[in-house]
Amino acid sequence: MTARPIGHRIVRLDEVESTNSYLLQAPELLREHGVVVIAHSQTAGRGRMKRQFVTFPGKNLTFSVVIHSKLHLDQLGAYALVSGVAVARVLEPLLAEPVRLKWPNDVLIGSRKICGILVEVAHVPELDQPVLVVGIGLNCLGSPTDYPDALRPLVTTLEHEIREPVELDPLLSEILSSMEEIVSPLQNQGMSTVLNEWLYRSDAVGKQVHYETPKGWKTGRIEGLTSEGYLLIQQPSGEWTTHISGDVVYSELEAKS
Repeated sequence: MTARPIGHRIVRLDEVESTNSYLLQAPELLREHGVVVIAHSQTAGRGRMKRQFVTFPGKNLTFSVVIHSKLHLDQLGAYALVSGVAVARVLEPLLAEPVRLKWPNDVLIGSRKICGILVEVAHVPELDQPVLVVGIGLNCLGSPTDYPDALRPLVTTLEHEIREPVELDPLLSEILSSMEEIVSPLQNQGMSTVLNEWLYRSDAVGKQVHYETPKGWKTGRIEGLTSEGYLLIQQPSGEWTTHISGDVVYSELEAKS
């Protein structure tokens, strides 16, 4: 049976701790590819590595999507990159400058974050494949001055960038359509085309970076992505390494936090 498109069913909540957490505790929703849960307000939004994702009621698009993927388990983390491409395709026509993607889950305007993505894996006993929950938080209304002092230099909003308010529902529909356009062909075509687009939009190849490892921070140069969406980094010694997890800092201007 052909999977129904992403967004065919949208569950709207007034308030929830986290749309990802809500879905992870709702096996009846996880059974159906393409289900979306969106919240007017998130009280405990989550980012990578258990960080808080700050949102404001009615000013952010905070939603999560159920994806049933037949790709290999090692490739599932790359859905953060795939979703970043989907968001970038929607935002870029509205803006005067390119949308930049930062590994593994940030969408940036200039050096400021406008969107974060969190991919988590759920296991539903009666399904023979892992189920992905892709959470997206997009800063839509308001301005950076709405955020805590520490975040103001680091974030932006769509309203601030285009100098006019945006309607959230049409924007949600466009992002879901963009995700469907990208995700559906992945089952047969694989990740390579989308990962190449991510690399182009990230402008990451050749960039010097600091990257976090279990043994501390190291320095190297980004050379590309693996087929699973991991970073390929060349160290000063010439040795190559695959960076699977941990923070990546693109310049000294970004804090290692």
